[in-house]
Amino acid sequence: MDEQYWFAYYQTLRLEARSRVVDALNRRISTPEDREKWRGITLSSINTEAIDYARTHWPRYYSNDLFNGMPYSWERLYFKFHAIFSNFNIAVWQEYDDIKILQGLAFGKPSKGKTHLVVNWLERSYEPPYFPGGVLLPILASAEEYAKLLGCERVLIKDAVDPLEFQGYGYAPHKLPNVRASYLAKELDHG
Repeated sequence: MDEQYWFAYYQTLRLEARSRVVDALNRRISTPEDREKWRGITLSSINTEAIDYARTHWPRYYSNDLFNGMPYSWERLYFKFHAIFSNFNIAVWQEYDDIKILQGLAFGKPSKGKTHLVVNWLERSYEPPYFPGGVLLPILASAEEYAKLLGCERVLIKDAVDPLEFQGYGYAPHKLPNVRASYLAKELDHG
């Protein structure tokens, strides 16, 4: 089969994963406070609009006290991961008063045997207003749904800056044989 088929196949799985997350979130949002918190959220693929936004807006809010940027640009990561048809990617946007703010980005890829999906890169925006719901929830939920659709056993987070942030989402330290990087893992329930 040709490259267009595989690109379309995995894109369909990514869209389905995001759709499942949106449906689950909509079922759980019941109070006016929750509706206000999640108002204007969109989960999409990382595209050139997201890359340009991260490149031009996010550095304005970096600081030595909070976060001083990643070692690689999102543009470089986009070209690297875009070449992997089965990549995991997500952009979390929120619209406030007709202004779109990119709240978070993540890239990852499944292992060769598809036993696990690794979230290799994840960053949230420090640009106000912050997304009060936190970008980890939709990003991790989308990674988990995508991993299930691929038939993976677990989702791994590679070299988390603050591993404690992921504990509340069910992630715990995980050791891969013959690998020096640190990982957090969450086993998936396919039931």
